[in-house]
This record gives sequence, structure tokens and C-alpha cells, in this order.
Amino acid sequence: MSRRIALVSLHTSPLATAGSGDAGGMNVYLVGLAGALRARGYDVELLTRDAGDGRADAHTDDGVPVRFLRAGPRASVPKSELSALTGEFGRAMAELPPFDLVHSHYWLSGAAALPVARAQRAPHVLSLHTVAALKNEQLAPGDVPEPAVRLRAEAALVHDSDLTIAATQAERAAILRATAAAPGRVAVVAPGVDTHLFHPAAPPYRLTRSRNDGDSARLTTPTESQPALGADLRRFARPTVLVLARIQPLKGVDLAIRAIGAIPHGRRPRLIVAGGTSPGHEAYTSGLHGLVTALALHDDVSFLPAQSREAAAGLLREATLLLIPSHSETYGLVALEAAASGTPVIAAATGGLVESVHDGVSGLLIDHRSPDVWGRVIDELLHDPTRLAALRAGALRHGRTHSWPHTAEHLAAFYDDLLERRAHAEESE
Repeated sequence: MSRRIALVSLHTSPLATAGSGDAGGMNVYLVGLAGALRARGYDVELLTRDAGDGRADAHTDDGVPVRFLRAGPRASVPKSELSALTGEFGRAMAELPPFDLVHSHYWLSGAAALPVARAQRAPHVLSLHTVAALKNEQLAPGDVPEPAVRLRAEAALVHDSDLTIAATQAERAAILRATAAAPGRVAVVAPGVDTHLFHPAAPPYRLTRSRNDGDSARLTTPTESQPALGADLRRFARPTVLVLARIQPLKGVDLAIRAIGAIPHGRRPRLIVAGGTSPGHEAYTSGLHGLVTALALHDDVSFLPAQSREAAAGLLREATLLLIPSHSETYGLVALEAAASGTPVIAAATGGLVESVHDGVSGLLIDHRSPDVWGRVIDELLHDPTRLAALRAGALRHGRTHSWPHTAEHLAAFYDDLLERRAHAEESE
């Protein structure tokens, strides 16, 4: 009989477009992991809060059901207010058929699901995705620190869960430092990447806009009258560098813009920033547009809204470089997606990026936040075709070492061990 596994994501729907609202790498992680676990024979369900956009028959593309549980209004609720709804979410979860194992993603999910797992005598696995203490240590200017209630909750959840999964050794170290957890209770399982979607030398696509999608770009097969996306980017007769992220201070998009401004005019690449504004950060987005104006970069910087997975893959394939100037990242899943696409990454040497980017192989890590330093590194690499080609080849090798089936295999070993321990404990009672 297959094991029933709940993957819990209270605050954001796994079906939400990454880069929009509060949706990001965790949403991509959940969908990729759920599909790979289902392929291994687990009976997986994704559980999220009903914010008014769910359907009873919703499934991922891999056929994993997504359940939208009632907790609070059927409308968007600020993340800062969701902790008040964890009890209601947990009660709705308890009404479902019991699960053999519960894996909560983000602290709000753990706060809601851990009591349910305990009541059902199911092992509880926790993934924080963002460690509040570490985020506060590396806070972006103007950003708001995470509250004490979250810091306390994360420490309690790590202590009370059967296992906590970190994406990198850096995250594991941060969790151990912040929570004083027993080392054996925190394990590392690296995320994967969809190498079928993210790959180089894809068939030609064109960039179009859909009335139903608003300003969102999407990719379809080109026609004679509509050029391929690559041709659209290359018509500027200069390289294109890409930032693919939610727009918020944490992501450091301002540094990317200033770096482009630090490159001499005749040598500047084109910068595309693709991502929606995170709730509460509208002023930061406005400031970015003001920065473009102040630096006279209207011909050099373009903004796109949050992209579908297919459109994001197309942008990564056609970009010369991906920039990740974040103040902190638990992992930086987009760095893997770029690597699988054969696109080198220039990233801040912080958090999980030191593991998702293989410095000197799949990209370059910069330990300064000076726009002049970033501009010089970008400019020198774009004008060194030999080194750029070597990084493209290295990126592909790095990307191929990660896959969702491999991640699921690694994680399933932990799941099975916990389930066997539960079975032995029940037999001995």
C-alpha cells in the first residue's frame, strides 16, 4: 500500500506563478518534489490555504492533487497576519483522511500541521526554506526584520519535528546555530531542477503577450511574421543579462541596475528584470524605476512581469548571464535552472548561493556589494568569450548533477526511515 504524504504550504499556493506575490522558489520546489515523489509511488497531496482562487479538482501538471483548505477569508491575507489562521488551517487538515507522514514547508505550515501530525501519530518533517535568524542577520536596507514570534516558533518547530530538512550546509549551520537543535535532527537534501524544461539549444520560441495573462510573457512556436525570442533579444546587437526574481529589497535588484550603470555606455549589456512586486514592496519597485531614470538607463533596462515556467525557461536560455544580487538566499533555485540552461550566473557570495553556484565553474561569486565591482565583473566576462564559453560548459555539467528524481530519492530515504521507526514503535506498545 502506498504511503500517504502531505506536503503543506499554508501561505502560498504551489500552483501560483513563481515571481508573483509571495510565490517564488518554494513554489517551484513543492511542485517538482511532489511530482518526483508521486513517480516513486507515494500518494502525495499538496495542501494550501483557500484564498479564493482554488478548485476542488486542482492538480499539478504531474497529476498531484492540490487541496485548498478553508482558513480565514477566501481572499488574500497579508503574510504577517497568517499566523492567526494556523489553528483553523490545522482543524481543516485534521478533517482529511489521515496521512502517514506530514512534511511542512515554511514556519506557518509547521505551526498549523505539526499538531495534526502528532494527533495522527504521523512523523513530521519540516523545511523552513528561509531561516528568520539568518535573514535578520543579512537584512537588506529598508527591509523589515522578522518578528520575535517567528524566531521563537522556528526554534520550537525544529525541536519538536522528527526531522528538519535544509537545502544546503549553510542553511543547516544557520538552523543549528539559531535553534540549538541536535545535529542528527537536521539533514541536508539539495533541491533539483527540471532538466526537461530548463535546457540549452531548445527549439525556437517567440515571445508573445496574452490578453488573458495581462502583461505576462509566454512562449509559443514562432511564425514567419513573429521572430523567435532569441532573435528578439539579440536585435539589440549586445548581450542580455537577466534578473529573474520577485521584486523586493532582499533580492537586491537595485544593485543590478547600478552595476549596469557603472559599465561604460558603449559596452553595456541589456538588463531584463522579470518578476512581480512582492506585497508591501511597491515603494521599492517605484524606486527602481526612479533609479533607471536617474541613471539614464531607459535604453538599457527593461521590466517584465512574473513569468510562467515556460517563459522563464525561454528567458534563461537566451540570456547571456543571470544575475543574483540578493542580500541572502536559502538556496537560489534559479541558479540551478540557469545552469541547466547553460547560462552562467554572477551571484552574491552569500547563504546558499555559495553552494548553488559552483564558483569559477557554473558562474562567479562576488563578495562585495559595490556596483563598480559588479559592473567590472560583468563587463570583463561579457568581453572574454573563452572564459564565457568555459562557464557555459561548466554550468551545464553542474546543472546535470541535480534533478528532482534524485532529490526525491534522497528525501524518500529519510521518509522511509521515519515511517519504519513509527511502525516499530507501534509494534512495541
